[in-house]
Amino acid sequence: MSKKNPESIAICLNCYKIKFTEKNKGLSKDITSVFGHVDIVKIMQSLVKDMDLKKVFKNKKKDRIIYFKDTLLASASENVFAGVLMKGHNGPQTSIDELAGSEVKTVGTVSKDQYHCLPYFFLFYVNKKHPTDILFLAQSYRQFGFKEVFEESFRAFVEKRSNLTTTHFNPLSVASLFEKYVKEGKINKIRFIKYGLQKSVESVIQGDRHIKEDYEMELSIKSKKGFLGIKQHLKYDDASFIEQVQIDGFEYNEAYVDVIIAQRKRVLNVSKPTEFSAAYDITHDVHINKDTKLPDFNDILLQAKDILNNDLIPNLYE
Repeated sequence: MSKKNPESIAICLNCYKIKFTEKNKGLSKDITSVFGHVDIVKIMQSLVKDMDLKKVFKNKKKDRIIYFKDTLLASASENVFAGVLMKGHNGPQTSIDELAGSEVKTVGTVSKDQYHCLPYFFLFYVNKKHPTDILFLAQSYRQFGFKEVFEESFRAFVEKRSNLTTTHFNPLSVASLFEKYVKEGKINKIRFIKYGLQKSVESVIQGDRHIKEDYEMELSIKSKKGFLGIKQHLKYDDASFIEQVQIDGFEYNEAYVDVIIAQRKRVLNVSKPTEFSAAYDITHDVHINKDTKLPDFNDILLQAKDILNNDLIPNLYE
């Protein structure tokens, strides 16, 4: 696999299902009962129009903003809508500095009322045969994301059209997807995590001010050809793997496996398999602009469509 992103600016796609229920009753509502139809392009065009009329959406704390930037895909036949949103946050006043040789030169400031903004990719899909929910793919830069402020704006959008509807954003967790990764993927690494430190290694933190419970220990085992024997013990509805594997001298709390499938690495928590959620690291499949350090969103779109058509739709709706 060629690495398009040599600087390893982490790019991930996290998957969610947007579900709807009747307010105060908890009864499920399908897409038609909320919007009057299942056309995701029309739904998203209405959302974009709302954003354009407001110019920008601010969250209740007024420390986050979000607004629409570009449409990358609007396909009525596939019932897919993808684009780019700008998400910003504010805080204390900061300076904008440049390095001139070994000297630092301040060239501007960002005030407490201004926002640091980054672009984020998103994709929406509704299956016409099973229009019970909206599949939502949201980009993150590992630790940064736009999901929280987007949730608030989308809930306001839904409530405006159906004030008796409650909107839920649920991480996508699919038993068949978990089992597919285990069955078809190559497990090349197992990691065992222990909370805190064993007494035998406490000398490592001498001089630190933190208590030993602030630390974690990790024991990892790698296999160049991949592990085969453990596959039969890894099941979505069975966490007994953690009970079956005992390591003398190392009592661990959680176990993870690194799985390579379709040239992508997935990390599965095999001690809590039902908490598995679909998230895709596409870091090395996306070009990064060397001047702006921003990703090529057409590359992200290609990866998102591949994930949608070859991984999610077959396992969720077929």
